[in-house]
Amino acid sequence: LPAIAEVPFRDRWPVLRPRVERPRWRVALFSGCVQDFVHPEQLEAGLKSMEGLGVRVEFPMGQICCGLPAQMMGEKEAARRVAIQNMAAMATERCDYIVTLCASCASHLTHGYPKLFTEGTEEKRLAQAFSAKVISFSRFLSEVVKIGPEHFGPAVGVKTTYHAPCHLCRGLEEHEAPKALIKAAGMDFAPAAEEETCCGFGGTYSSKFPTISAQILELKLADIERTGAAVLVTECPGCVMQLRGGAKRAGMPLKVLHLAEALAEARAPADK
Repeated sequence: LPAIAEVPFRDRWPVLRPRVERPRWRVALFSGCVQDFVHPEQLEAGLKSMEGLGVRVEFPMGQICCGLPAQMMGEKEAARRVAIQNMAAMATERCDYIVTLCASCASHLTHGYPKLFTEGTEEKRLAQAFSAKVISFSRFLSEVVKIGPEHFGPAVGVKTTYHAPCHLCRGLEEHEAPKALIKAAGMDFAPAAEEETCCGFGGTYSSKFPTISAQILELKLADIERTGAAVLVTECPGCVMQLRGGAKRAGMPLKVLHLAEALAEARAPADK
């Protein structure tokens, strides 16, 4: 596991906060735990990817864990309390979208929150309004902003493959947006045969069942190696940890990036 970041994203935010005078879209950024406290560089890359596109980003400081770990452990009351705090923090009336770079968070915020509350209650109504504004990072850029090749620098043509996080391709049924962005950024896309096969991380699954997790990871890395790609892109910080660590242990010359990092590297200098 990687070390905790010396400075979490929330403490970097006052300096990073972008100034957009006439925004086309108002976004509340939901970080999730891993990207806030372990990989804040992924969120910074997300901000860079959206620069110059008319997106005003706010980072509500009252947000906490999405609550998926509590829900998966059967702590439903704790999960409800977490959801109530996040819904209050994000103040949906002040944003057009709630964007997250974590597929697991996106899936839980979208599908999990409305299920936590009883029909006919105010909490249920708020959860439904909240979940309706949640959107994954790739879908926001691809389908809302409609970022295209004109927003990127000269194509570098690095052979790149993609791993689809389970919560993105199955939880949110998003299959195309990340790949559309990879292609728009000028990367030489090499599809993997097992693109939508789990990497073996699964949150606490990898620690509860390390042997099975390692076997799944081994098969995943073998499939990635067959593509001949030098870069692997995914849209989940947990998948990044699993695949980056596995590639390093296997001695594979593979660069593992979050999609936001890959896009930030490819953005045209004039747009930065």
